[in-house]
Amino acid sequence: MKKLLLSLFLLFFSLSAFAQTQNEVRLYFGFTNSDLLRSEEITGGGSADIENSYEFGFRYLLSVTDNLSLETGLNYWRGDVLITSAPMPEQTTRSEELQTTSIPIFANYNFLDYFFVNGGPVMDFQGSESESVDPQAGIGVGFGLGAQYAFNNFNFYVNPNFRRYAVIPFEEKNFHQKLTTFGIQLGVGYKF
Repeated sequence: MKKLLLSLFLLFFSLSAFAQTQNEVRLYFGFTNSDLLRSEEITGGGSADIENSYEFGFRYLLSVTDNLSLETGLNYWRGDVLITSAPMPEQTTRSEELQTTSIPIFANYNFLDYFFVNGGPVMDFQGSESESVDPQAGIGVGFGLGAQYAFNNFNFYVNPNFRRYAVIPFEEKNFHQKLTTFGIQLGVGYKF
C-alpha cells in the first residue's frame, strides 16, 4: 500500500515538470446528504440512517494542459449512523459514529472560464469500527460539476458532487452496505 501511494505521488511530481500552467492547492469544507445503500433490500431487517454528515480536506491540482489537471489530496468524512433494530416485541434505536478518510485520483477539466468537471477513482479507508455497518474501506468513485472565480492567485469555488464508497470493497460482506453521498464543497485555492 505504501509503495502504491509513493508511486502515485512520484508520478504527480514528475508530471509537474511538463506542466504548462500553474498548479493549485485547495482547502474545502462540505455538507453531505448521505445514505447506506444495498444492492438488494433485506425484508424484516433493521435500518441505518445517516445524520449530521460533513466532509473537509485539501486537494492538490497538477496542471497537465491549460484546461486539464490531475487532482489528488486527502478527504475526511464523518456522519452519525442512527441504527434501528428489526421489528421485534421491542424495537431499539442507537447511534454510531462513522468516519472515512479518502484519497481521490481525479481528472479536473476547466471550461468556459468559470466551470469545471472533476471525477475518478477514490481509495477509501474507514476510520471507525462499527458493529452494524459494513466496512467502507475499498476503491470508490466520485465526480462533480463546479463553478469557480479567480482573483489574483486565489480561486474560490463551489463543487456539488456525488460519491460512492467501497464500489470494490477490501472486505466483502453479504448484501454489502455502500456509503453514498451527495454533497456541496465550498473552498478556496491558491495557484503557484
